[in-house]
Amino acid sequence: MRRTVLGFVVLSLCIVALSFITLVSGPVDVSMGGLLDSPIFWDLRLPRVAAALLAGVALSVSGLSLQTVFQNPLAGPFVLGISSGASFAVALSMLAGLGFGRFGTLGAAAVGSLAVTALVLGISARFRNNTVLLVAGLLIGYFIDACISLLITWSDAESLRVYVSWGMGSFGRLTSDGIWIFAVAVAAGLALIGASVRYLNGARLGDDFARGLGIRVSLYKKLVLLGASVLAAAVTAFCGPVAFLGIAVPHLAYLLFRSSNHRVLLPGSALCGATLALLAGLLPEYPLNAVLSLVGVPVILWVLVRSTRRGGL
Repeated sequence: MRRTVLGFVVLSLCIVALSFITLVSGPVDVSMGGLLDSPIFWDLRLPRVAAALLAGVALSVSGLSLQTVFQNPLAGPFVLGISSGASFAVALSMLAGLGFGRFGTLGAAAVGSLAVTALVLGISARFRNNTVLLVAGLLIGYFIDACISLLITWSDAESLRVYVSWGMGSFGRLTSDGIWIFAVAVAAGLALIGASVRYLNGARLGDDFARGLGIRVSLYKKLVLLGASVLAAAVTAFCGPVAFLGIAVPHLAYLLFRSSNHRVLLPGSALCGATLALLAGLLPEYPLNAVLSLVGVPVILWVLVRSTRRGGL
């Protein structure tokens, strides 16, 4: 209990400190006295902080939930092809010139993400086997990536440059008008997963164990998949395909809190994800996914080594 409280307090203080640093620092100097009156604060820095916080929370909770459902330490928001669906729709918009209304890239990403989410939910209703669903998600992702490669081959240099820039991910794309939409989408995804905490605790020992507790496994699995997909779709729509947070952060939360209780792990992962996202956001001059990969790859390698030693992989 003491470890949990201390972890929550330390991570919360880190989030407050990193948020403050992000708000007061930047390439343009703004005096502390005039900070709140500056359009730079409201139009650039505050949305950047909000994007990092929301993306960190959303991807980490999504990743933890998927790793629990699939009982696979390498599962994450990308595993079901949600981000690939968003990327394909954005590629259609940027590279093929297909219009998505006045919402542009945001609308394209949302449409692509939701389309794949609907497909995944349909597959989950047909197959109860977690491995089949996991493989199906990976195949969907590979198929969509192949389609994107064909679009890239046929595109002009300028369109390709814009698309590659979007694909690197950024917390700087969120506007002040979009904060509330992003927040509502993340809140909806968190609510679906939060309502399934009892199932997630039981699912760590398998779906059969969860059924033995009287849990409606089919219903709650769909709620978790829908919630995780909504979280991943929201982040991809507003920030682009942000990598590694969803895979790496849950393991950092396990290491810090040393608990298998999702009533601890879900908020713990959310705080860890927000902290790591804010840290990565302090280097806006570098590609976001490159910065996150420097942290994510060592964590994943550590997971592989540990699982191999235990005979898990």
